[in-house]
Parts: sequence; structure tokens; C-alpha cells
Amino acid sequence: MTTEIFETLNKLTQQTLENWKKLGETNLKIGQSLLSEQVELTTALVEATTKSAEETSKTKDVKEIAALQAELAQETGKLLMESARSTADIIAEAGKVYNQLFETSLKATSEYAGKASGKGKKAA
Repeated sequence: MTTEIFETLNKLTQQTLENWKKLGETNLKIGQSLLSEQVELTTALVEATTKSAEETSKTKDVKEIAALQAELAQETGKLLMESARSTADIIAEAGKVYNQLFETSLKATSEYAGKASGKGKKAA
């Protein structure tokens, strides 16, 4: 009977290691997605600012400069909102994956614990 208990514990350990591996892979994907989003945002902000600066340097009218600044502020706000939405989507998807991993782990642990407990009671 003790061999069966050790086999059950071994299976639980293997399942736990697989879940840790999946968790690590998930974290890596999330990190890559978030970094990619930040790079895209930074690039877009630099491009918008550069374009605005070029246009502003060619302008001599104060009202036109103010309009260009307002346009830049509006474009920047739009870029930031798009990035925030995209980031929220990435985080929401990560939450789903984490939830699935947690449920799988909980189910496996409960099954293996029940088996080990039942085998332990039989052995006693």
C-alpha cells in the first residue's frame, strides 16, 4: 500500500511541476505582451511629439501653436486610452489563464489527496 501512496504523491508532484511550468510560460507571455504594448505606446508618443514639434517650429502664429498643442494633447490622450484598454485586455486574459491553472491544480490536489487518504486508511 505504501507504494501506491508514493505513486500518488509522485503524480501530484509531477502535476504541480507542470502547473509551475505553465505559470512560468504564462508570466513570460504576459511580460512580452506588456513590454510590446509599452514599446508601441512609446514609439507612437515620440512620433506624435516629434511631428508636433516640427509643425510648431514652422509656425509663427501663437493661436496656431496653441491649436497644435491642443491637437497633440488630444492625440496623446487617445494613444494613452488605447494603450490602457490593450493593457487591461492583456491583464484580463492573464487572469483567465491564472484561474484555469488554479482550478486545475485544486482539482488535481483534491483528487490525489483523496486517493492518498483512502490508501492510507486502508493500510492502517
